[in-house]
Amino acid sequence: MWEVKKVCALLATDTVGEAFQKVESVSVNVGGEVLIFDCGRTYFVVDQRLDKMLGIARDLVGAGNNVLCISRFHPDLVNDRWSERGMKSIWLSERPGTRNVPPSQLSRLTQDAASFTRNNPSSVIMLDGIEYLSLFNDFQRLQMFIEQMNDIVMESHAILLIAVDPRLFDSRSLARLQRFAEIVN
Repeated sequence: MWEVKKVCALLATDTVGEAFQKVESVSVNVGGEVLIFDCGRTYFVVDQRLDKMLGIARDLVGAGNNVLCISRFHPDLVNDRWSERGMKSIWLSERPGTRNVPPSQLSRLTQDAASFTRNNPSSVIMLDGIEYLSLFNDFQRLQMFIEQMNDIVMESHAILLIAVDPRLFDSRSLARLQRFAEIVN
């Protein structure tokens, strides 16, 4: 069983002037191992099948966090299989649709993430499909995208979880992507 615990630090005010509790960190108990996620940080979750990351996200949603899932999975599949209410999904796909973003439009993804974190205190962004994004964008552009997402979560005090299968990147590229991230095995 997974247990989620929030550590609240102070009372803050959002952009509309409404008070909310600003969370400093979130801890998740995964099979006896406690994982602590500091707000305003980026984490690479080493996970070949997404089970760990989606389990973490489901429990974060259950604890009242707002989660934005950017994934290669269709939003209906994400919502039916892994979430409760409170998870918004964006499908990385070249197919047209209101919940779809083509993988070549990294700026649209950063705009969506910035808007989501601005409108949702205690936000978590899950990114699954970094290897898919690398097929449509050169490495420098992908690295700039990760750095922009990191800036968004630092500014908004959100948490960014990025699923990574280390077998899909060479060691140098992976090291460059992980410059601003903590590793969760």
